[in-house]
Amino acid sequence: MQPQNGSIWGNINLCIEIALNIYYIVGEHGEGIMIPREHAMANFSEKTVAAGKESEGCLYYPKGETMDMPLYEMLQRRAAMARKAELAAAAQMEDIRKKGQGALSALFEGIRPPVHSGTGLKRIREGIYMTGGEEPLLAIHEKIAHFMSPYACEFGRNEDGYFYYTLQSAAIPLYDLKEVFSECREMVLSEESLCATICTHYPAYREEYNAVVSEEEKIPQISAPANLFLQEQLDRAQAAGEGMQEEIREEMQSEERDEEDYGEQVEWCEH
Repeated sequence: MQPQNGSIWGNINLCIEIALNIYYIVGEHGEGIMIPREHAMANFSEKTVAAGKESEGCLYYPKGETMDMPLYEMLQRRAAMARKAELAAAAQMEDIRKKGQGALSALFEGIRPPVHSGTGLKRIREGIYMTGGEEPLLAIHEKIAHFMSPYACEFGRNEDGYFYYTLQSAAIPLYDLKEVFSECREMVLSEESLCATICTHYPAYREEYNAVVSEEEKIPQISAPANLFLQEQLDRAQAAGEGMQEEIREEMQSEERDEEDYGEQVEWCEH
């Protein structure tokens, strides 16, 4: 029911259809929203219908008075529709990830490895590497980072087309990617330690992540050793433990030698 000549605000100077059968009108003596009564009754709440000024089968909502009531409900429906579309798209993406890993991998063929990686570079998959050296880093190519949250990208050092993460901060991108790439899931030796690392060191990430996922997908508050979710972390922990044990053995041997030498160094005087 497109408005033609007049309205309760006089002759119509401007008429814009802002949604199906919902019009924004500027007249000679005022402006606001006009909705055919039947459409309003079928799509809006009783309060909004009752708030409209009726004239010739239409309801009018003047600007500065009741116009926000139909606007709010209209935007509320749009938000709900957008959320449904988002959930549907996410479900479709998840289905593609599960059934089309081969096709997904083809998107990343030819990605070069990190340039400044030192010795001992370990390839996890196209675009994901573990660097060598005393302080190994997880390197993730920018193309792979498209599957990560902006929050996860912020914790990486961006250099030469790769995001670099310490063994601890690697918890965030790995949590984003472990359900996308099976290789990332296989890197995580302990889901409990991964969650504990996030809970301990990155609670803001956990809060943001949990705010947008279902209850069963939320990161739990868990009590477990942190920073033991990667093989590299376990190796370092074992090496540190062996080093400490060796240091203790050396100290004990040193004490034993001191005790043995003590008697030899004492000069006994016979009276």
